[in-house]
Amino acid sequence: MFKKFLLVAVMLVALTGSALMAQDLMKLIPSEADFVFQVNINKFVSNPDIKKSLLENFEKSPDQKKAFDEFVANTGFNPMENLTQMVIFTSGKIDPKAPAQNAGAIMAGTFNPSRIFEAIKKDPNAGKDVEITKIDGFDAIVPKNKQDGFGIFLDDKTAVLGTEQGVNAVKDVKKGTNKGAASRKDFFAVLQKLDMNASVSGAGLIPADLKEKVKANPQAAPLAALNFFFFSFNHGETIEFNFNGEVDKKENVETVMTSLNGFLAMLKMLTGQAPEVGEILNMVKLSNAETTVQVSLNVPKAKLDEIKAKMEQRIKEMKEKGATGVETEGEGKDVEVEEESERE
Repeated sequence: MFKKFLLVAVMLVALTGSALMAQDLMKLIPSEADFVFQVNINKFVSNPDIKKSLLENFEKSPDQKKAFDEFVANTGFNPMENLTQMVIFTSGKIDPKAPAQNAGAIMAGTFNPSRIFEAIKKDPNAGKDVEITKIDGFDAIVPKNKQDGFGIFLDDKTAVLGTEQGVNAVKDVKKGTNKGAASRKDFFAVLQKLDMNASVSGAGLIPADLKEKVKANPQAAPLAALNFFFFSFNHGETIEFNFNGEVDKKENVETVMTSLNGFLAMLKMLTGQAPEVGEILNMVKLSNAETTVQVSLNVPKAKLDEIKAKMEQRIKEMKEKGATGVETEGEGKDVEVEEESERE
């Protein structure tokens, strides 16, 4: 399954000759998208901790490591090195009758297409699982089981992987027969605020049903004024997380900030028995500008490691104390039994 996944995933980026800026990929997002996430793969996999985690996973699964090495050797394509950028989108509208929802991943990278195609020809299982064809003049790879998703090559730089509905939506944006996310001015303005240099960033629409549930809570009700959110995450010497909310009106910003401050204060109170969590919460900063409110957390990795070590030590001591308590209780019962026997 792992090898099959890698083969299909790489084929879907087989015509991405050079890396595109994520902003260019954003232009291909269909108007139906309500949630968008971008992954800066180059930055993500260059992180020493991420690399270490990947290597450890390979060590635990020798078969996966072997399949991956064979794949790279046969195709000349290493997804962790050659795949550079990916923008993932999905619609917030769920159709229970549809076999799959409107979702996809628009990707860019570098590769050796001739070696990849040759690898498919040599793989006896590839022909059983996928079909190479054309859709509206675009080269496409379609699984025999359409629910597995498929891909299409928009040009020599761009490819899309996803559900049939999602991939066709992007294809139609490319053709000009479907509107892109840029047609939704409010949402696209939020997308323009994404930090494309972050390891991971994203944005989305606050669902209407969630807003209604929030209104039912007096303390949280002001948060129903949030229409969109966008965030960024960076993992390096400093762990950085910024979560932003777009408020519907400037006059509602103050009440939203009051609500957020109230929730933060409550969380700090609830973590009284976990001082390490309290240390992290004390680093959380709340701010606002115009109609944007922000919750930010910047923690030096060394500090996070220190807090983690403290927490592990405290948990260890609690377990040891608990075990000692059980033993003491048991010893007390033994004494009581002995005394009762002597009286008899």
